[in-house]
Amino acid sequence: MILAIGWKNIWRNKTRSLVVIVAVMLGIFGGVMATGIMQGWIEQRVHSNIYAEVSHVQIHNPDFMYNEEIQYTINNYEKVTGILDTMRSVIGYSPRVKLFAMAKSSWASSGFVLKGIDPEKEKKVSEVYKNLIEGEFFEENHRRPSIVIGSKTAENLKLLNYQVTEEKIASMNQEEYSLELIQKIQQIGSKRFRKEKDFKNALQETLTKGESREYSNKLVKYFSFYRTGTNIELTIQDKNGVITHPVFKIRGIYKTDNSAFDAMNAFVNRKQLNRYTGLNNSEVHEIAILATDNETGVEVAKRLEKYLPDQDVLSWRRLSPEIAMYTDFSYVMAYIYVGIILFALAFGVINTMLMSVLERIKELGMLMAIGMNKKRVFNMIMLESIFLTLTGAVAGMIFSGIIVQILSRTGINFEMWSEGFEALGYSAIVYPSVTWFNYVIITAMVIATGMISSIWPARKALKLNPVEALRTE
Repeated sequence: MILAIGWKNIWRNKTRSLVVIVAVMLGIFGGVMATGIMQGWIEQRVHSNIYAEVSHVQIHNPDFMYNEEIQYTINNYEKVTGILDTMRSVIGYSPRVKLFAMAKSSWASSGFVLKGIDPEKEKKVSEVYKNLIEGEFFEENHRRPSIVIGSKTAENLKLLNYQVTEEKIASMNQEEYSLELIQKIQQIGSKRFRKEKDFKNALQETLTKGESREYSNKLVKYFSFYRTGTNIELTIQDKNGVITHPVFKIRGIYKTDNSAFDAMNAFVNRKQLNRYTGLNNSEVHEIAILATDNETGVEVAKRLEKYLPDQDVLSWRRLSPEIAMYTDFSYVMAYIYVGIILFALAFGVINTMLMSVLERIKELGMLMAIGMNKKRVFNMIMLESIFLTLTGAVAGMIFSGIIVQILSRTGINFEMWSEGFEALGYSAIVYPSVTWFNYVIITAMVIATGMISSIWPARKALKLNPVEALRTE
């Protein structure tokens, strides 16, 4: 009976109750969306960190971690690979040679970490090959050694150029760009620009101020291209300390969500690199390992520490402690955010319930006079408060659930801030992610908010004197 009375009471003043319900619904929608975006970003960052940057586990010579010199290769390489071949939870592993190198093109120079890899084994632990924006990832055999570099390295080496070509003009979307605008762009000709600033100046000279302001950035991006096939000279040191200057040809350019990683890592075939370093096939500096999932990767690292006491074995949590921290605290941060929203909404619920109690003083006095005890009165008001917040919360979670499901497929594009996000290692396109567990916790928080919000109005009702309340007009 108390349940039925509590539900009917919240609809006695529909307008006031609907205002609170809508406020709760919008608050929950904002909280769920913020939670989804936060968790989506963190999940993408963790995935990118593991599957492009560090993998689940890495093995090194202990001395290599303190001083990354070429002579500190992994001890007893055959023993390590033999153990990895027998571990069922290991999907794949990739041996790598790592050394610092300077690269020089015809226009600029840049430094990075040069990784000598076995391409097919590398594909089992890293998704860098999936992020190619130009060229190939060691698919073909070439007479001249090949190198794959990041987009940021290509920019540092002045290999990002701009050119209006007939092919790109023909493929321009005429729904987005008018025929008149396309004809103006053609007037620039086929001149190749090495600097973005020079290409923008050429656009400004051809287009009106309004057109330049609206289309300039889009056109710069559309007509940009990387000069693959360019030779670059590397400066590296072999294991005897001799400086060599091999020439590699850029066969591919990749771009990940982390611009710092793109600027600091380049890949070559390990066998080709060994010609210049003097290392043999069993001398490697790092073995990257991919497990079946993230937590299994941590367990694999613990097992390998026992099997390989003379090696330095690090899980992804130790290699990237900040990413591990984000994973552990992402839910806590999301619930704190929702908690702040519910705390603010609680005052609206308290205000509504106080108004409801003050309007029903005579009615409450009559109920007490005919025998309703204080516990039932308290329960009735608490149920009204819970029903009020829970109705808004359910509506908010249904609405936000639909939106999250749509956005988890289409993504939310923050392209305007892409440069800043990529500098921190985050993608400009985020796919919100909310689990059922999140909804359960949020529901529990809403019920708790309703119960807490009912305490003050309920105490106000319990202090009523039935005789005095019956005299109230």
